[in-house]
Amino acid sequence: MKQRRASKNTGEVPQKKDRILFFDIVRILCVAVIVYDHSRYNLVEGFNQLLFSDGYGPFSIFTSGLQGYAVYGMIFVSGAVLEYNYQGIDRVFDYSRFIFRRFIRLYPAFWMSLILGILLFPAVFQKDIPGALFEFTGFYIILGQGSGVINSMGWFIAAIFSLYLLFPWLSRFVRKYQLSAILGLCLISWGMRSLVLTYDLVPLDLFWRWFPLFNAFEFCLGIYIVQMRWYPRKENIYPVVRTLSDLSFYVFLFHVIIIHVFLLDVEQLRPLISFDNMLAMNNLYIGYTLYYLQMMAAILVISWIAMKADTRLQAWILQRESVRKFLGT
Repeated sequence: MKQRRASKNTGEVPQKKDRILFFDIVRILCVAVIVYDHSRYNLVEGFNQLLFSDGYGPFSIFTSGLQGYAVYGMIFVSGAVLEYNYQGIDRVFDYSRFIFRRFIRLYPAFWMSLILGILLFPAVFQKDIPGALFEFTGFYIILGQGSGVINSMGWFIAAIFSLYLLFPWLSRFVRKYQLSAILGLCLISWGMRSLVLTYDLVPLDLFWRWFPLFNAFEFCLGIYIVQMRWYPRKENIYPVVRTLSDLSFYVFLFHVIIIHVFLLDVEQLRPLISFDNMLAMNNLYIGYTLYYLQMMAAILVISWIAMKADTRLQAWILQRESVRKFLGT
């Protein structure tokens, strides 16, 4: 990329385009599957074993259940939406502005989830303060010590931001080689995942979760279908769907922390459990269902609050004069 002064009409600025219904629906469904996998309703064990089984079979590409497909579905949508909205990132200054926009889209919300986790579980923070502080970089997973001290969904920040860093080059690569690029990346990503999940051939724990080559196929497949215009182009004119799609990002970031409170630290919620049992007249099925629905409601409420706070914070950042000059807006 050449170092030049960027104009206000740079291709880096996201194009004002209609939101695509297909992308929003895929994002919502993927997050819903992931949240359910982490909070399984245990009174439908047959359903869980059929669609959300754990583990990896020989030469697996995804997990045995739907959750693996949902994770890579989110990566696919990320690549598609970036290609749909960003074009012409061919200068260093354009690239820096693109990365800044991606940074403020991801990190403030992620930091909010970490702060909430620290407030709810101070003992976890105190047990590994250096690790918890490093988690704020979003790249705790590269240490090979797990997916996170406070928020285990933090691995996704490392995975997706690594792909964001490579996006301009991946987009040009796919545009130049088209189907050959996709087939090649399919062999590389699926082959590497299959070998790793079968023989555990990784230098660090969960290396396959975040290293770009393991996720490049799905990300570039999203890029490719947009370049080829092989996707339903119906505009998302439905406010409810748009809101749920926006909310899904925050649900993804916050849900594990809330689930941890409800399913692992149940002593803190003993009064709520007693109240549910009273309402259910000690019927286990009804009492458990009430508790599960309350957990889902808590996830949605906390995520909604985080979304509103993050939206205001991003608006405040983007309205700063120095930021406006930098972004050329």
